[in-house]
Amino acid sequence: MTDPTQAGQQEPSEEEVQQYLEQLREAESSDVLAQAFNMLATGAQVKLGRSDARLLIDALSAISEAVADQLSEQFGQQMRSSVSQLQSAQVQAEQQAGAEPAGAASAPQGSQPASQGSQQAEGGDQRLTDRLWVPGQ
Repeated sequence: MTDPTQAGQQEPSEEEVQQYLEQLREAESSDVLAQAFNMLATGAQVKLGRSDARLLIDALSAISEAVADQLSEQFGQQMRSSVSQLQSAQVQAEQQAGAEPAGAASAPQGSQPASQGSQQAEGGDQRLTDRLWVPGQ
């Protein structure tokens, strides 16, 4: 399936539009869904670490949940796996973005003050919850 908007800078002709629509009508729904899913996943991957990536990842999750029982088991599993990987990558990217501006990357690992070590022990549960994916946040 070709996208007439990428054929050049000029508007597609009426014939090209009709041809594209015919290709779209004949395409399997799962193929159209796969293309849309891949486009959203690529957008989310490019935006990892930014808050707008979460919107795309949440949309991917909603799509995979909505159509899971209508697709092959393998395709549904691939969609869920992609969403899970993107969620994990987003959380990691957000944590890295939050840690770098604070100057944590410049301090040697073994040179933490004692008070900071005790804060980490008390906040251990908090660090685990930082890894949770909360849709819409």
